[in-house]
Order: sequence, then structure tokens, then C-alpha cells
Amino acid sequence: MNSFPKGIHFCYEWRSYQAKVLEKLEVLLKNKHLHLVAPPGSGKTVLGLEVMLRLNKPTFIIAPTIAIRNQWAERFVDLFLQNNQRPDWISTDINDPAFVTITTYQGLHSLFHKKPIEKELMKEADDEEEVHFIESSHEKEKIINRLMDLQFGTIILDEAHHLRTAWWQTTMEFRDRLIEPTTVALTATPPYDVGLTEWEKYIKLCGPIDAEIHVPELVREAELCPHQDYIYLSKPSAAEATPIQTFHQAVTVFQQELFRNKQFIKKVEQHPWIAKTNDYMGEILARPAYFSSMLIFLKAVGSDHWLEALRKLDWNGKKLPTLELEWLEELLTGALFHDAYFEKEEYISKIYKDLSRIGAVERRKVYLRSTTAIKRTLIHSTSKLASIDQIVSFEARNLKADLRLVILADYIHLQDLPKQVDDEAPLMRLGVIPIFEHLRRQLGNDLSLAVLTGSIVIVPVASLDILDKHAKKERLDYTTQTLSHDPHYAIVKWTTSSRQRMVSVLTKVFSEGGIQCLVGTTALLGEGWDAPSINALIIASYVGTFMLSNQIRGRAIRTEKENPHKTANIWHLACVDFGDLDGGHDFQSITRRFHSLIGLDTQKEKISTGIDRMNLLPPPFSQEGIEQQNKWTFSRAEKRKDLFMSWKKAVQVDGEKKEVVYLDAKNLPRPFIFKNTLASLLIIGLFVFTEIFHSVLVETSRTGHIQESFRLIIALSLGTIFATPFLYKAVKGFLRNPTIEKNMRQVAKVVYKTLYQIGLIETKIEDNEIRVEKDVKGHISCWLECGSTHEQKLFSQALQELIDPIENPRYLLFRQSGKRWWKKVDYHAIPEEIGRKKGHVEFFLSEWKKRIGSAKIIYTRTPEGRKSLLTARMKAMSAIFVKKSQRISEWR
Repeated sequence: MNSFPKGIHFCYEWRSYQAKVLEKLEVLLKNKHLHLVAPPGSGKTVLGLEVMLRLNKPTFIIAPTIAIRNQWAERFVDLFLQNNQRPDWISTDINDPAFVTITTYQGLHSLFHKKPIEKELMKEADDEEEVHFIESSHEKEKIINRLMDLQFGTIILDEAHHLRTAWWQTTMEFRDRLIEPTTVALTATPPYDVGLTEWEKYIKLCGPIDAEIHVPELVREAELCPHQDYIYLSKPSAAEATPIQTFHQAVTVFQQELFRNKQFIKKVEQHPWIAKTNDYMGEILARPAYFSSMLIFLKAVGSDHWLEALRKLDWNGKKLPTLELEWLEELLTGALFHDAYFEKEEYISKIYKDLSRIGAVERRKVYLRSTTAIKRTLIHSTSKLASIDQIVSFEARNLKADLRLVILADYIHLQDLPKQVDDEAPLMRLGVIPIFEHLRRQLGNDLSLAVLTGSIVIVPVASLDILDKHAKKERLDYTTQTLSHDPHYAIVKWTTSSRQRMVSVLTKVFSEGGIQCLVGTTALLGEGWDAPSINALIIASYVGTFMLSNQIRGRAIRTEKENPHKTANIWHLACVDFGDLDGGHDFQSITRRFHSLIGLDTQKEKISTGIDRMNLLPPPFSQEGIEQQNKWTFSRAEKRKDLFMSWKKAVQVDGEKKEVVYLDAKNLPRPFIFKNTLASLLIIGLFVFTEIFHSVLVETSRTGHIQESFRLIIALSLGTIFATPFLYKAVKGFLRNPTIEKNMRQVAKVVYKTLYQIGLIETKIEDNEIRVEKDVKGHISCWLECGSTHEQKLFSQALQELIDPIENPRYLLFRQSGKRWWKKVDYHAIPEEIGRKKGHVEFFLSEWKKRIGSAKIIYTRTPEGRKSLLTARMKAMSAIFVKKSQRISEWR
């Protein structure tokens, strides 16, 4: 078989973005690559199948999980062949390849791996489907030869961001064995935030990104539904809060005692880094945060020894920050575990014992703000069970019979399922079974609940007729067993080998309303699961990655053909710590999650990433504060109908996703115009003053006055001539940078032109536009009008590195204005990608001199450079007192 049978075609109309890609497919495939980025639910799989058909060659498809592997086969049979029988020329078994072979990255790796693959690597998506392990290298080689004999001309990489290093190498090795195959790469989440080396590996495998489709434009085209994220806050339960409060109180007492510890204070004052700063530049630079913590501590306890240390660095320390707990953590961790200077001191042993007693020491590190136990308590707090109850009750009241709510958790905790009626123990943790049990106990039979995981399935007895109807269509054999503690629910066990058919059946029961609230695991349902009827989602999961966050959220935002008015609410849970100024570990985790989630602002018709779009009350939190915030959240969530209009206003017809850098105008490098202006005025003033002084000493006649006036004009002219170089520099600087916005644009042009010169940006600056805006609060935003997402992120990151407080760059940009009375010194980090080669740095410097003003470059890997870097870092003081810029994605 060398081509697909005739008459195979897609049975529905193409979505607008799919049609656009297919229209220019011939052009896109000229380099034998098609790399498409589109969000979950946008129809990438179907588009990939159509491209496969048009290429009309033997095809090898690689998917991240068994569930998604099977989905490729099912979609092709259902939507292209339009029957229930999979032909023998489609295989999902890599050991028995066919014209179209579909496997997983793990499966391919196990075949090419020299040693038998560990079974743990094959456990994917909570799926226990049988996996065949081939121990014989001879058998492996025979299968590989059969694969090569098929001469695959098309290779499809689904969600290639999943690739581990070993899998990437295996996939590259397999592709390189083929004869010039066409590579089709499909993903929702390219690894934009990895380093340049990792990005180049990704592009080497997938090819350059040809088309990128974003959530807002798919909502605009009604190909994803209008949706909104909401954050519901809770406080720890009484049992959980007591040890947290005790810890915070103990830390306060410890800090007070430390401030009275004269021995420790004196020891810090006499530290060699403080007493002989210049002699220890190398060591200080290796640990600048530790050095900073000593300075800040000495200032906080009223010692003046920190001043002398900073004078040696040519800085007065006016902006030295206050002693927050993070600085005290740095100081004590260094003194207790990493600094030989403090060894063998009895009072140090006592400090260690005091910290250990309150639980503030873990793995040779001091924790004063939060501990691992506190973090774990917040993440898995049972208060989230009550939050889920509140949200489910709220959505049920609003949607009634139309409710299709899914709750995704990380763990099952099957042992929490009661064995009999009187076995209902208190629920002490977060998981699928505890969530199901809590809702069952609180809501009774008012809501149709179900559980769907890899190890247990529970459905309402009232829905068994619907389940049986779909099970027969799927030829799925199963048995049921009523829950011993509640006859309204039954455990479903299947006797066939495929769990995917069980998931398919339960999904249909859910879509028809036999189940209103489905509780499952992120492993099974978080990626690849297709249930368009979902209109509410609660993420009761500790989602740690950008990719998984997007995939989970993507379950809810798909459109439903039978329901054109569908909207979706996505709920995020956070348990806050009242004693933490930042709100606690769980809230900070949610904040990081929102860095990558693009969506609608809760108050404006604006689409962006970042936690700011949620318009929450800022931490630290209080009981009254979170109660008020949750009330506001529910009042906003009630207005589902408004989502259509809000999205319509926010998504302009000509809008695009932009990577925008926000910064405080005070942090922007300004040209030193004042020095040149002052110098020119002093020179002119000197000439004029000399002439006036002379005229006062000499008595003149009326004619003499005329002569003196003439001489005054000459003096003014001479002064102007001599001041011209300084006036020129001042006027030039002002004309280039008359406003903050134009100044920002000049700085951005320096970065852009250098990145273009290096080859990291392909669009000439003449063909692009750097946009800058200033808001009423003095904040500046900067973004590129054109360029790929990767180019925009690269530009934004470089701009941030230049503007933000200095960390550890290879090169510094040094500027100085004046020498004595009006001396001003500035340091800026040369961005990492530019600082890799001296030639790139020199080009950057030449552009800076043309657009901003005089400066020089300091290489920080020499003894003199290390001192300059230390001075620069001390001024930045590890970025605590300077508000960093923010990089967010916005629809503009």
C-alpha cells in the first residue's frame, strides 16, 4: 500500500483558522516542515489528519500518551472514514506497524533504547493498558527494519513539548533514518521560556513555527467559547491554622531576641567582609546576597559598621532596604551552615537550637516565612473542600439542570471511601474521593455526582440506564456494585481491557446530563480528554507547569455544537496564610500559574496574562478581606451572559497577542542631559560675568556704555562658541529623548538592532514598530508590533535584563556624569544573549552611544570588573528595593 484509498474526506466544514492554514499549505510545506501552535480544543488533531491525507504518504504519528494515541485513530475513523471499523492499514502497535502507525514517544524510545525500558516510564495518563516489552535486541532490530521498510514520508509530532532529553534524541534518530520525510509538528504550548539551547533543539526537531493561533482569536471566531477564570480564597482550618500561627509567633520572638544578642551583632561587625571589604571582593561577589544581608542586619540593629563597608564600594547606601525575613533567612543560613567564620561559637549553637525548636531549619537552610510543612498544609488544606462545596452550590443554583461541572485533583485517596454506613470519618485531605464524599455528604441527592479515575469509577444509580445504553454501543462489558454506605451510588467495574472505552462511555453519560458533577484526576482527564459540554471547571490540583495548566484549562473552553450560547467558568483554589506578607506559598503558586494563562480582565474589556487581571485585593490577607473578595468573585461569576459582550469588545478585529514589558519610569535609563546643559550655561555665564565685572570697575561715558554693550555681545557670543560642544550634546540628547516614551523607544531600539545584528530577530527594524505607552500612574509599556512570539519574548526578556536590577552578567554598561559635585553613576546589565560574544557587546555599545549617550563596557570576569559588578549589585541590593519590570501577554 503506497497511498490512501480514494474517497476519504473530512465530514464537516473547516473552521476559519484551519481553512486558512490549508489554503497556504503548499507554500508552508516547501521546507518539508509544518509547525502549528494552537490552544487545546482548536482542532489540531483533525487538521493534522487532513495534512496527512493531502501528503498521501505512509505516515508515522507520535503522541505523548496512550489516550491521545488512541484518539488519533478514533478521530480518523469517525471523522474521515465515517464508520466504526478501523482498517488494518492503521496500527496503534509499534511492534506491528502499518501504512499509518500511531505510537507514543515512550513507545518509540523503548524500541530504540539499548536496554529494556523501565515499566515506570510507561505509566501514563493513569492508564493500565497492556504494554508489551521486548527484551531481545534481535527482535527490536527486526521491528525497526519493518518500520524502515514502510518508508514513512510523513512524520507527525503531537505535543512535542513533552519530550524529555532521551525521547528527543530517539525521535531525532528515527526521523534521520527516514528519507527526507515531511515533519508536521502540532502543539498548544511551545517551550518559549526555556534557554536558547533548549529552544534550538526544539526547533531542530519541529522546524520554525509556521502559524500560531491564540485563544482570543478563536473566541472571536466562535471556535472556543467565552470563558473567565476566578480565584476562590480560603483560610486554613482551625486545626491547620494553629501550628502556622504558632510558628509565626515563635519567629517574631526569635527575631526580637536576636536583635538583643550583642555577641552575634559584634561578630557580624567584625566579619572580614565588613571590616576589610576590598580584600574579599571575590568571595563577596560569589555570595552577594549574604553580604547584603549582613549590611542590612547591621543597619537594622543600629550599628554603623555597614556604612564604612559601603563607602569602600563608592556607595552611600541611601536605598538600603529594611530587614525583611528573607534577608534574615539569608544571613542565618550563611552563618549557621556555610561560613567558617562563625564556627565553634556557643551562641551560634544556641541560635541553631532555637531555630530547630520552632521548626525553622530544614536541610541546612533557615526558613522564617514558611516551612515545607506549612506549604504542604496550604496546598492540601481541607478548607478547599468547603471552597469546592461553595462553588458547586453556586454553579448548581445558576445553571440548574444545565450544569456540567468537572473537578480535577492530583490524588485519588481511595482509602477515604467509607466501607459501611457508620464509617464516615472526617475528611482530612484533598483528593478525588474526599471531594466526592464531601459533596455527597453536603448536597445529598440534590446533585448527580460521579467519580472517574483509572482505579475507580462511581456513578449515580439513577444514571445506570444511560450508561448501559452507551456501553452496549461501545461493546463494553461491565459490572456494578452499590456503595455499601450509600445505595444511591454504584461502583462500576469493566471486564474489557480498554479503559479508554470506559472513559468514552462516562463522557457521554456526563454530556447527556446523567452526571452533573464529575470528579477525576488530572492524569486521566487533564490532557487529551474531549468533553465539550463542560461549562464549569474546578482545578483542585497543584498544577506546577505552564503546559499542564493550559491543558487542564483547555478541557472547559471548547465549543459545543448543540449549545451556541455556552460559556465556561474556570475556578482556581488558593488557601492563604494571614501571617505571610506575600499571602503564602499556595497563593504565590496561583500567581505563577496566571503568568501563562491568557484571559479576560474581570473589570476591563482587556485580554492579558498575569494575576493583575483578576483584580484581587493585594496580600497580606485578612478574614474580612477574603470574605469580601469571594463575594465579589461570585457576583462577577453570576454574569455569564456578559462574557459574550466582554469578549467581543476585548477582541478587536485587527488585534494580536503581544509580549508587553511594563516598568516603572523611574527605572528607565535616561541620558545625562543635565551635565552638558549645566556646563554650557557655566561657560556662557563666565564670559558674561567677566565683562560685566569689568564694566563696573571702569567709569565710562555714554559712548562708553555703547561700547560696553558691544563688548557684552561679544562676550556672550564667545561664551556661546566655547559652550557649543556641550550645548550640542544637551540639545541632541533632549531632541532624541524629550519624553519618557521616546527615551524608552531609543533604549528599545538599541536592544532590537543588536538582536537583529546577532541574527536572533529576523525582521528589520524598518519593517517593524516598537510601540511605547505611558499610563496615568507613570508606568511605561513597550512591545513589538510584528514578529513571532519567540522573537517578541526574546526581545522582551533582553529589555528586562537591561532595565531590571543587576544579577550576574558577563558585561556591564557603565555610565558616569560629572566627577565631584554632580557626579552620577549608572550600571546596567548587558542582556545575556548579547553578552555571549564581545563583538555583539561592542555593537550594542556603539548603538547606545548614538541613541542615549556616552558609556563604556566593563567585563565582569576580571578583578576590577568584579568590584564594579559588586558595586552595581549592592546598589540593586538583590532587587528588593527596586520594583522589577513585568512581562505579560496582551491582546492589542
